[in-house]
Amino acid sequence: MTKRISSGGRPLRIAYGRVFHEGNSYSPLFTEREHFEDFHYFEGKGLSDFLASGKHELVDVLRNAELRGCLETAKKAGDVECVPLLSALAVPGGPISRECFGWIRERLKSAVRAAGKLDGVYLALHGSMRVAELDAAPEGVLIADVKEILGEDAIVAVSYDLHANLSPAIVDTTTILEGYRTNPHRDLRKTGVRAMTQLIQHLRGEFAPVRAWRKLPVILGGGMTIDFLNPMRPLFMHIKRLCRRSDVVSAHIFMVHPFTDAKDLGWAVHVCTDGDQALADKLADELAEMVWNVREVPLPEFQSPADALRDVRKAKIARKLGHIALVDTSDVVGAGATGGNTHILNTLVKEGSDLMVLLPLHDPEAIEELWPNAEGDDVEVTLRGTKGLASQPEVTLSARIDKRVDGDFGRTLVLRHNELRVAITEKSPGPVHPKFWRQLGLSPWKADAIVQKFFFHYRLFYAASLRKNIPVATMGPSSLERIRDRQFDLPTYPKNSVAEWRSFDKVRRAESRA
Repeated sequence: MTKRISSGGRPLRIAYGRVFHEGNSYSPLFTEREHFEDFHYFEGKGLSDFLASGKHELVDVLRNAELRGCLETAKKAGDVECVPLLSALAVPGGPISRECFGWIRERLKSAVRAAGKLDGVYLALHGSMRVAELDAAPEGVLIADVKEILGEDAIVAVSYDLHANLSPAIVDTTTILEGYRTNPHRDLRKTGVRAMTQLIQHLRGEFAPVRAWRKLPVILGGGMTIDFLNPMRPLFMHIKRLCRRSDVVSAHIFMVHPFTDAKDLGWAVHVCTDGDQALADKLADELAEMVWNVREVPLPEFQSPADALRDVRKAKIARKLGHIALVDTSDVVGAGATGGNTHILNTLVKEGSDLMVLLPLHDPEAIEELWPNAEGDDVEVTLRGTKGLASQPEVTLSARIDKRVDGDFGRTLVLRHNELRVAITEKSPGPVHPKFWRQLGLSPWKADAIVQKFFFHYRLFYAASLRKNIPVATMGPSSLERIRDRQFDLPTYPKNSVAEWRSFDKVRRAESRA
């Protein structure tokens, strides 16, 4: 168990920063520099001033995340000077362009050089970043850049998202490794606290991190993979018990973001002890076996848009007491999809426009066409969603423009077609929070259903009015069929029937860091 941070000890100088992006290799859109700069980008004193301001650390969603957690810990420890590097975060999306990644690398290297002499570095990373035409793990490239400047013996602490894809390049190059222990993710601040606590304690000679990790040939499994629901609940409870032990520092399960073209994709576990390698290996093996045993627990059954609509009609009590979530699992913006899938819209226009359904849609071309109109104007429009998405139906409808807003998601128009409300956006829409709809003059309480573009996180923010969740499958960048159809160089579940995990682990952990 990581000891509580204590005040006092030798003075330390620690740099901190964040580069955070979850990449979807099946999106037709690249993530560019402006996606970071428009969403969350701070450097140097601008970063420290922002964190001291009290504003939400993660754009109106979370007040405190990893970086405030690490600063809070350093303050409690005393005699720790924290040097801000940069914080770059973009909404999950397509691969980062080579030019954008080059810009991020240069800005980070420049910040590290300017920081001067350091005792250690803490970086909050994702672990499933993808960069166009780059086979290596991008986070590994960033860590290597830092160590090239500071020296190979530099003490680097990292934290990763629970959906990170662990590899030698992002594990073996670090001294401290932390990660989220919740899904949906609710412990970002605590993750920063844990990482900084271990970093300070190690630098002050209070413990010696010894780690073991295992890689499993699994990319889907564990049901919904929610930490407080079966079958994953017993595993996360086991992790909590491990972390209460005096001889265990941390333990994690990393369940990967499956919508990438990473060649070494696979679930992983990681355990850290205080100086006891044999114990770390034993506990990692045991945790890996527990994870392996839930691989065949299936996801909930997904429905077609038409079947989902029939379920909405049947759920009269749920609609009267709140709203139903139609989860567009093939177009999850939180998993890097574009939000431009028109399949559910097509069914609603044909069969369900008498229901009060709120549906977000990324359609920049429709915005360009309709923006000159005023609120209250009647229009005829063909919605095509995101340009470049395959097999998307064109949807023609007569509508009234209820609202024009130029805000967080660029220019946005609310189209009313009978009772259906379609919010077409210039940028990928993020209705993970009810605030998205309230800013457009719409209330989740009055809706029969809301089309969601997130797997889990919306449940936290819509808890008051949400009464039922219906997963809907079509075809898009986050379609699970893409995973089931994908070819791997090693047998991997569920594409292949795999009898054991140790041979896979042996190959993956021994692979080159390049």
